Amino acid sequence: MKAVRIPDTSGATDFLDHLASQLKIGRHAAYRRAVQRILDTIKKNYESGEYGTTTEAEHAFRKLVEQEEERQ
Repeated sequence: MKAVRIPDTSGATDFLDHLASQLKIGRHAAYRRAVQRILDTIKKNYESGEYGTTTEAEHAFRKLVEQEEERQ
């Protein structure tokens, strides 16, 4: 039986808030709104255990933001 690691989520998404703040610096309003929308999704996914590490969550966040930026 494989052990499943469930992250401690008590305040554990602060790193995502910090990353989102950095990504929003100097960007236009539509981009900032997209980052906020993606942040909410990534937080929910992280809290549900979808990502095994903070690095995985950060990577997924950056990837979705890049995809959104390419669409605009």
